[in-house]
Amino acid sequence: MNTFVEIIKYTAPLIILLISVMMILNHFAKREKEKLRYDIIKESNKIITPIRLQAYERIILFLERIRPDNMALRITRPNMTAKQLQIKMLSTLRNEFNHNLSQQLYISDEAWAATVYAKEQIVGLINLTGTKVDPETVSTAFTAKLIEQYNETGNKPVETAVAVIKREAAAFFGI
Repeated sequence: MNTFVEIIKYTAPLIILLISVMMILNHFAKREKEKLRYDIIKESNKIITPIRLQAYERIILFLERIRPDNMALRITRPNMTAKQLQIKMLSTLRNEFNHNLSQQLYISDEAWAATVYAKEQIVGLINLTGTKVDPETVSTAFTAKLIEQYNETGNKPVETAVAVIKREAAAFFGI
């Protein structure tokens, strides 16, 4: 029995010391892991922030480029028929949208949904205008009707999407 007491007398403090050291090392390891995680996030933000800002810029540029008045000014050529302009507008819109598809990685789902909705509304408006204008008439008649119809829409989809993007960018950058 004396041997057992002697063993406990020497090992108990060692066990307590060992447990204390393990707790200190565990706490230190957790702090180092948190610090490393913070440093990684900080470094990734240095890379992602400019990319995200560029994504906001590109989406707003896309939205401004698909506004009917801007698109008509850019695409219309002399002697173009209404049908030719309609086809060219739809083709241009789809190409620009496809070019900016990757930007959805850097913006919220809400902002992307607003962008897609704006694009779909403009496509619908172009097609609707195509049914209301003689296909062989001059493109200026198509443009005038398209802009008139766009201006008559209550909630303009492009302006709404731009507002969503601006609000999100302001929140992200703390403006």
